[in-house]
Amino acid sequence: MLKKSLGIGLLCMMGHAYGADIVVTTTEDIVKDDKECSLREAIEYVNLGLAKEGYMGCGGENSTANILLTDKKNYLLNKHIEIKKSLNIKSVDEDSNVVTDRNRVQGLYNARIKMKGKDNIFRILSGDDFVSVTFKELDLEGCGQSSCAVEGGIVYNKGKATFEYVKLSHGNASKGGAIYNVGNFGNYLGSIEVRSSLIIENEATEGAVLYSEHPSYSIQQSVIRKNKTTASNSVNIFTKAPFSALNPDDLRVGAARIVSSTLVQNTGNILNLVDGIIANNLTIVDNQGAGVLLQAPYAKAYLANSIILKNHQDCVFNNDKSLIQNNLTSISCGDGSNEAPNQIYKGTQLIATKDGSSQGSCLSLRENNRSELCPFETAENTFLGYMRPRILLNYRSIKESPIVNAGSSTIAENVLSCESSDQRGTNRSFNNAECDRGAIEIIVPTSGQLTGQDLKAGEIAKFSIAKFLGDSDLIPKEECNSIIGKNPNNEPWQDGCLRIVQTKTPSKGSTQIDIHGNLVYTPDSAWHGADIFEVQVVTSSTRFNVSKPYLPITTQIVQEPDNKFEDKTVKTSGGSLGILGILGLLSLISLRGLRKN
Repeated sequence: MLKKSLGIGLLCMMGHAYGADIVVTTTEDIVKDDKECSLREAIEYVNLGLAKEGYMGCGGENSTANILLTDKKNYLLNKHIEIKKSLNIKSVDEDSNVVTDRNRVQGLYNARIKMKGKDNIFRILSGDDFVSVTFKELDLEGCGQSSCAVEGGIVYNKGKATFEYVKLSHGNASKGGAIYNVGNFGNYLGSIEVRSSLIIENEATEGAVLYSEHPSYSIQQSVIRKNKTTASNSVNIFTKAPFSALNPDDLRVGAARIVSSTLVQNTGNILNLVDGIIANNLTIVDNQGAGVLLQAPYAKAYLANSIILKNHQDCVFNNDKSLIQNNLTSISCGDGSNEAPNQIYKGTQLIATKDGSSQGSCLSLRENNRSELCPFETAENTFLGYMRPRILLNYRSIKESPIVNAGSSTIAENVLSCESSDQRGTNRSFNNAECDRGAIEIIVPTSGQLTGQDLKAGEIAKFSIAKFLGDSDLIPKEECNSIIGKNPNNEPWQDGCLRIVQTKTPSKGSTQIDIHGNLVYTPDSAWHGADIFEVQVVTSSTRFNVSKPYLPITTQIVQEPDNKFEDKTVKTSGGSLGILGILGLLSLISLRGLRKN
C-alpha cells in the first residue's frame, strides 16, 4: 500500500519556516525506518528524549517537542498513542509564508486525527516527570463505535491536557466519552483546560464530555453540543466530589471553572456542581435532562450570571449550599442569594423559531416579538456557534431585557461578577453594571464598514448588510412611525426605517431592503462610474439612542460598461504581445471597485 506522503517539498518548506519543530510528512500510521515521519513516530521520538540523530525519519539535532501537522489533512490511527513526555501538536498552513498570522479563522482549517480502530486516540501518561500536552487547531475524532475505550473515548489524561480551537467528536467510553481526567497521582494532579473548542456528539455511560476524578479543569469560551450521557444519575460533565466532612477547609473555590460557554441540545443531565467549581456566564438551554445538579454541601461552588432554561429540569438540589446568583432561570433553581437574586423567566417562548426549538432560522421581529433568544447558529466563516440574545420591541428601555445589561459587574464580597470576555472573546463592559447574562455579550456597532458591489451595465446589485448589524435586528417598517416619525420623503417606510444619504456622488439608482437586511440596488441608467452613499438603518438596539437612532453603513456601487471586445489574432511569437494585447492588459489594470459579494 502506497504511503500518503505529504512530500519532501512540503517538508523543506515547513522545516524552513518552523526551524527545529518536528514535521509529520505522512498521513499513514506507520513505524518504519525511512525518510517519512508519521505522527506515531514523531510522538515516540519525543518520548525517547529527542536524540540528535533523529528517529525513524523524524527530527534531528536541536529538535523541539513541537509536532506540526498540515491543515485539513486526515491522519488515521490504528490504535492509541501513548504520550510520556511534554509536547505540543498543532496544525499549520502548507504555505511557509503564512506562519504566525494566518489570515483565516482558527478552528476551520484543522488537521483531522481519526481513530480507525476501536480504541481511544491519546493516552497521556505521566511517570517520574509530569507530562503537559497542548493540542491546537486539531479535529480529534473518536472511533465512532460503542465503547471505544473504558476510560476516555478520545483522550485519557494523567497529566495536563490543553485543547485550543479543537473539535472533539465521536468519542465513546464507559467513563469520559471525550476525555477522562485522572485525579491525584503521586505528588501530581491531573488537569484539563479547554479553550475556544467544540465538544460534540460524544457518548458515555458517565461523563460524555468529561469524567474528572477531581474538580481540576477549566472550560471556557467553548460549545458543548449533542453529547449523550446514558446513566440517569450521571451528567455530561461529571466531577467526582473528592471532599469529605473531615477537610472542608482544604476546599478552594475555582479549582474548576466552566465559563463563557454554550451547552445546548445534549441528552442527559449537563453538569454536577460540586464544591470547588465556578460556573459563570453560561447558556444552558434546550437539553434533554437536568441543567445543573447542585451537590456542594460546603458552599464552595458558584452558579452565576447564566441562562438556565428550557431543559427537562433546570436545577436539581442534593444536600447543597452552592452560591446561586443572578441567573435567568425557572423556579426549579430557586430564588438565589439575597445579594444577587435570580430572575425567574415568565415568558411563553424562549427561542425565536416557529416551533420554539433551538434549531432552525431565527425569526425576525415582525414574525416573533416575544422570544429572548435566537436558535443556536454557526455563522459562515466561524468555528463556534452561539445563541444570540434578542432585544424586543416591547422593551421601553434596555433595562427591561432579562439578559442585556442584566449581569453582575459589581465586585462585592461573596458576589461573582461577569467574566471579563464572552464566548466570542468580546470584552465585557463594567461601566454602570453593563454586562450581560449568558455566554454572549451583545455587540452594538456604531457604524458599518464598506460594502457594495461591482456591476456591468444592465445588472442589478444584490448584497446583505446583516453582518454589519452586530447582535441586533432591523426594525419592521410598521414600527418606524412610532420610533422615527413620518418619512420625510413622504413615502412608506421600508424595513429598518431605511434612509439613503448620498456622500460623494449624486444618486444614480434606487435601493430596496427586506427585514433580514438583504438589499437590492437598481441603477437608473447605464452610467459608468460609482454611486457612493450611506445606507442608514434603525436596529433593535440603536433605537434607544434618541439623538442618533440610525446605524450608517458606507456603500459603493461601481458600474462598468460591458466589455465585448474580443480579438483572436493576438500572437506571442518573437516575444511580443502585440498592440491589441497591450491594450487588453491596460483595460484590465484600469478596472477598479469592490468585488462582488
